[in-house]
Amino acid sequence: MRCGKNIRVKGIQANWKYPTEIRFGVGRIKELPEVCQNMGMQNPLLVADQVVSQLPFVKKMLELNRIAGIDTQIFSEIFLELDLGCIKKGAQIFKEGQFDGIIAVGGGSTLDAGKAIALAVAVGQKSLWNYRFGSTIPTKTPREIHTIIAIPTTAGTGSDVDASAVIIDDCNNIKMSLYHPKILPKLVIADPELTRRLTPYSTAASGMDALSHNLEALCSPAFNPVLDAIALQGIRYLKDWLLIAFQEGRNLQARVYTMATSIMGAIAFEKGLVDMHVLAHAVRVIFKTHHGRTIAAIMPYIMKLNRRQISGKIKWHAFWISLMVSLMLC
Repeated sequence: MRCGKNIRVKGIQANWKYPTEIRFGVGRIKELPEVCQNMGMQNPLLVADQVVSQLPFVKKMLELNRIAGIDTQIFSEIFLELDLGCIKKGAQIFKEGQFDGIIAVGGGSTLDAGKAIALAVAVGQKSLWNYRFGSTIPTKTPREIHTIIAIPTTAGTGSDVDASAVIIDDCNNIKMSLYHPKILPKLVIADPELTRRLTPYSTAASGMDALSHNLEALCSPAFNPVLDAIALQGIRYLKDWLLIAFQEGRNLQARVYTMATSIMGAIAFEKGLVDMHVLAHAVRVIFKTHHGRTIAAIMPYIMKLNRRQISGKIKWHAFWISLMVSLMLC
């Protein structure tokens, strides 16, 4: 049975703040000019990859901003494997254009690019590695970090509600996570309609990433019953809606619940991400595989490895998870 099957999804709109302000709902992308004005942006840089930057909804966003008197330029030199060269180029363009904020539009790599560019502008490109997650991070930056607005176009990474940015350290060929609390986007516009263009493959891959965030959070031994509840509900939404989104890409209700689950997973994984993501990041750097697919391939083995420790939390849906992974990998 599908949860909420009688709910009119176009009527689902909500404002959340977990941990940042989120405007969730179909059609809310039209609120971008208002958001920019509220944030004091008159000359923002829109960061998107080369594919997304050419899509009709991006052109619509630019036109809406233009009508509102907000001059918006695009930086689109974003690639799947986000490296330091991309961040340096974006920071250079930002400073030369004297932009006053960033609108990051896209999947995880693009959202991370927007956050990393904002950090690079504030601290200088040579100082970026001082902000590696897990190190002693400076509390102050030489310059103020500009405001970031995040607009996700996939439903899995959760980068829109996270204060870190994952990029490749070219010298050591490893993935590093940059962190600063002020690169957490100031506001997120989560419009599920933007995900209806996703291919079945992208839907599955991003969905498995969202599943792993919720699943790892639920299985973490850390005591946080609030985040356990969020993770558990996220898994239930994926159980009811991910296969539907995969099979019926234009199904807006499925897109609503899978996008909600992406946000829920990113909130829940404040408890910590462990084996799945540690291995997936290492594998992706070596083999250049999609993060979501890598997660899906690793997931059954990690679950089996940790069966004794996690069986009490996931026994009731272990069969469904195994079935879901098998279907997505076909």
